[in-house]
Amino acid sequence: AARRVADRLIGWSTLIAAGLGLAQAAAMPYLTPLFTPLPAVREAVAAPARVAALVTLTNGPIFAGEGIMMGLGAFGPLAAVTAAGVGVMVAGLSVSARLGLGVASVWWSLLAFHAVLLVGQLGHHLRLSPLATAGR
Repeated sequence: AARRVADRLIGWSTLIAAGLGLAQAAAMPYLTPLFTPLPAVREAVAAPARVAALVTLTNGPIFAGEGIMMGLGAFGPLAAVTAAGVGVMVAGLSVSARLGLGVASVWWSLLAFHAVLLVGQLGHHLRLSPLATAGR
C-alpha cells in the first residue's frame, strides 16, 4: 500500500508541475508586457523564462521524491544525491561565469541540479528503497 501511495504522489506531483510549467510557458507572452514596455527586455527575458518553465516542470517529482525519502528516513542517500546535484550546479555556474553566458545559463545550471536529484531520487525509489520491492 505504501508503494502505491508513493507512486501516486510522484504521479500527481508530476502532473501538477507539468501543468504549472506549461501554464508558465504559455503565459509568458502575456505576462512580460505587464512588467516592461521595452521590446529588448521582453526578448532578453524569453530564454530564461522558457528554462524556468522547464525547472518548474521538474519541481513536482523532485519535491515528492524528497518527501518520500525523508519519510523513509533515507537522509544519507538524500544528502548524497543533493551534494552531487549541487556539484553539478556549481560547475555549471562556474562555466557560465567564465564564459559570460548570462541569466539563462543560471537556470540551465539549476535544471542540471534538478536532473541529478530526479535521477537519484527515482533510482532510490525504484531500486534501493524499502518500497522498491513492496507490492511485487
